[in-house]
Amino acid sequence: MLKRLTEADLAAVLAIDTATNPHPWTAAQWLDSLNHHQCDGLWLQDALIGFSVCMVTLDEAELLLIAIAPQWQRQHWASQLLTALKAQLLHNGIVVLFLEVRESNQAARALYVKHDFTPSGRRKGYYPTSEGREDALLYTLHLEDKA
Repeated sequence: MLKRLTEADLAAVLAIDTATNPHPWTAAQWLDSLNHHQCDGLWLQDALIGFSVCMVTLDEAELLLIAIAPQWQRQHWASQLLTALKAQLLHNGIVVLFLEVRESNQAARALYVKHDFTPSGRRKGYYPTSEGREDALLYTLHLEDKA
């Protein structure tokens, strides 16, 4: 079940972000997002198993983060989360969804292509790595075309 995240969910969100993100957000960054962005949680019974964070501007949105807790990965939960998010955004009048992903994140790139995102650009040296920097690949999805 997809539902809006609140400050009460901060500890669970931080745990998933820390377990899945090489550069997790701080508690302060999360509090800011919870108050200013569309932050949705994927719940299985009473447990938060994943989340998405979108910055919405007029009829466009940018997917800032999406994650599934490690013990729930590779079970199609990310696909279910993304499907629910796309439907919710379209219902709310959002017509295009943007995102960026590390070039090395093959699993995420495959998920986005499976969900009809198309490559739309590259940001050279955008993400820090232990060896230096890596490119961000940009993807775009026109939601109204997929309704």
